[in-house]
Amino acid sequence: NELLDSLGSQNISHTIIYCTPQQINNVISILSSRGLFFNKITMKESTTPNKRYGGLSERDFILDNFAQGNFQVLLAMKCLDEGVDIPQAKNAILLASSGNPREYIQRIGRVIRRWENKNVANIYDFLSEPNYENLGNELKEFELKIFNIESKRALEIAKCSRNNAEVIEKISLINKKAYGVF
Repeated sequence: NELLDSLGSQNISHTIIYCTPQQINNVISILSSRGLFFNKITMKESTTPNKRYGGLSERDFILDNFAQGNFQVLLAMKCLDEGVDIPQAKNAILLASSGNPREYIQRIGRVIRRWENKNVANIYDFLSEPNYENLGNELKEFELKIFNIESKRALEIAKCSRNNAEVIEKISLINKKAYGVF
């Protein structure tokens, strides 16, 4: 919600939100409550041309409407990683991503493509900060392992970003807290 507040209604257009099946209903609820025009896109949409979609496939119809601004947001679930060209996309919100470089590079590739009047692409990568209180050593190590995978991805994405120093500092502070170094 805070991120959407900071983007405002003008800057939300051409945003792709990558989420999991467990997150999608909450994201739909948030977008609906804000009156935003959105559509989800998954692996289930047809790729076969259909009269119902003006001769386009269901998938191409959704992507075309997004490109034209009819949908402000695309909710991507297990798709839009490879082989899809959407140069109009200017924001990516990564609620679900992996440590697989191929996957996250493809995802950010959707928004960093050049397009007329687009000078900046915004990538919002969410990390889960480990909770170390009242955890046994085994669970703490598991949490750290997940965070380390996520932080590698965030640091890789940050290499070319304007706020790279901020990202590095935040991840460093979390690591210092995790390992008890101050």
